[in-house]
Amino acid sequence: MAQQINISMSGKETEALVAVPGQGGPFPGVLVCYHGPGLDAFTENVLDRLAEAGYVALAPHFFHRAPSDIPIPEKVAMLNDPEILDDINAGVTELQTYSQVDVRRLAILGHCLGGRISLLGAAATDHFSACAVFYGGNIMAGRGREAPTPFDLIGDINCPVIGFFGNDDDNPSPEDVDKIDAEMDRLDIEHTFHRYEGAGHAFQNFVAEERYRPKASEDAQEKLIDLFDSVLK
Repeated sequence: MAQQINISMSGKETEALVAVPGQGGPFPGVLVCYHGPGLDAFTENVLDRLAEAGYVALAPHFFHRAPSDIPIPEKVAMLNDPEILDDINAGVTELQTYSQVDVRRLAILGHCLGGRISLLGAAATDHFSACAVFYGGNIMAGRGREAPTPFDLIGDINCPVIGFFGNDDDNPSPEDVDKIDAEMDRLDIEHTFHRYEGAGHAFQNFVAEERYRPKASEDAQEKLIDLFDSVLK
C-alpha cells in the first residue's frame, strides 16, 4: 500500500506518497502527478494499482509552496510551470534513490491538473519513456507565464503518449482534445487517445461518485498498463 514519506523539494522536506511492488525488481518507475484534491484516497489508489502491476509509483506534493489552510482553487492558482518542473525533477531524483527502480525505465502519469503536468513533464524534460494523460485540462494555457504552454512544447515530446478523455468533459472539451490530437499528428508524436461516451471529467475518480464511470475507468486502466508494459518492461 502507498506510504507517506518525505522527499527534498526546493531545499525543504516535503510529504509525498510512494508504493513499491513486492519482492523482486528492479522495477520501472512512474511519477504520478495528482489531481486537484492532492494526496488523497484516489491518488493512493492510483499508486497502489501501479505497484500491483509491477511499478514503483511516487506522487510528489505539488502544493507544498502554498499555505495548507487555503482552498484548493487558490493552491492551484499559485502553481507556475518553472516550479512544477523543479518538482518533477525532484520526484525523479527521489525515484533514482530507490534500489528497486530501474531509472532507465520511467513514465509520467497524471489526472486532471496532473494530466497537464504529465504532458508538461514529458515535453520539457528527458526523463520519461512514456506519458499518460487522464483528462488533463488547460493544456493550452500557461501557469505563471504566458508561454510556452504544454501545448506549445508538444514537439519536444520524445516518448509515446496515451490519453483518456470523457466526451462530456468541458476542460478538456472534445474540441480541445481534437486540437491536441491534430497537433501531435502534425508533429509526428507517437500517441493514442481514447474517448468515452457518457463520461465527463474525473471519470476514474471513485471518490466523486457522481463523476465515476466504472466501465470507462477499468477500460482506461487496462489500456494504460498495456501501454506501460509494452514500453517499459
